[in-house]
Amino acid sequence: LKKIGVELDVLSKDQADYIGVEVSGPFKPDYYRY
Repeated sequence: LKKIGVELDVLSKDQADYIGVEVSGPFKPDYYRY
């Protein structure tokens, strides 16, 4: 990912609370299915 200039960050507790997910995931709600 460095080759294309992308950095991965760890989701903070504040960010997780704001979007309504757990810090460790999953990051999509249960109703989101493929």
